[in-house]
Amino acid sequence: MRVLIAGGCGFVGSAVVRQAVERGDQVLNIDRRRRSTPIPALTPIAAREGYARLEADISDRALIRAVVREFAPDAIIHLVATPDAQADTLVEGDIGAAHAIIEATRHYVDGLGGDARDRFRIVHLEQAEPDMPGPLTPSQAARGAAATLMDRWSRAWGLPLVTCAAGEAFGPWQSPTSFMATLLTSLLNDRPFVIDNAGENVRDWLPIRDLASGLLVAASSAQPQSHLDLSVGAERRDIDVVESICALLDERSPRADGPWLDRVACEGDAASAILGPMLDPADADQLPGWNPHGFHTGLDRLLHWALASRAASQPRAAPVAAE
Repeated sequence: MRVLIAGGCGFVGSAVVRQAVERGDQVLNIDRRRRSTPIPALTPIAAREGYARLEADISDRALIRAVVREFAPDAIIHLVATPDAQADTLVEGDIGAAHAIIEATRHYVDGLGGDARDRFRIVHLEQAEPDMPGPLTPSQAARGAAATLMDRWSRAWGLPLVTCAAGEAFGPWQSPTSFMATLLTSLLNDRPFVIDNAGENVRDWLPIRDLASGLLVAASSAQPQSHLDLSVGAERRDIDVVESICALLDERSPRADGPWLDRVACEGDAASAILGPMLDPADADQLPGWNPHGFHTGLDRLLHWALASRAASQPRAAPVAAE
């Protein structure tokens, strides 16, 4: 399959790129990050045959239209997301990119026929968030506007959009400010870790490998104009996740001073806990070929990677000179 991945240098995007290249797809990764900026998550496949990376502004409609026409993909996976920033940057980064991708798709699909038209899909990933009252952050507002634009525009023009929703993805190379990364960094550096809201926040956890494989399967086999929850049914409180991580650490790297959980404390009021989003894992049945490994396998892989990374970063002892 020929796959164009927009935003392929981010946490989710790089995981999708890696899996697509590893399974033999022809992959074009478009991202605005400079090519001189190293992306450790892409190092394993950077020189692989069938992979190319293009540094480009994805909100540039003329450029993206030309790139899509030239690359002639079987699927486009749209993963562009801009962190909290100035309003104009969010509009350009999220909404502008969504507009450029959907417009390029519209013109491209018009030129397809037969099996190529039936096979083509555009996949958009939405961050599932709890439905809570109160003001939105600018980033949430921009993501919501981009998602609405893609949904309405694709329906207006009959484009084969597949919308996937996912909760809290986790795995190697995730953002250092994420809950899981912060937890592991604190523990492995022997620093105490504090959980807010008495540890009662509930999230739908999804290993990044399962999310990436779900998006790729959606790009090849999901029904046009469908909406799929990518979930492995792993709704967990923060304290449950922390206890699972600490139990694994107790097995693999025990502390001399006691259990790892001793380094964890809960603070705050459980009444302020965030509950959700609630996703339906039954949607996985709509994706033939998606075989997620699940929450515990994802934790195992993440911890193995974190411990190996810590060991590799520690200075080696100098060899003792022979007398």
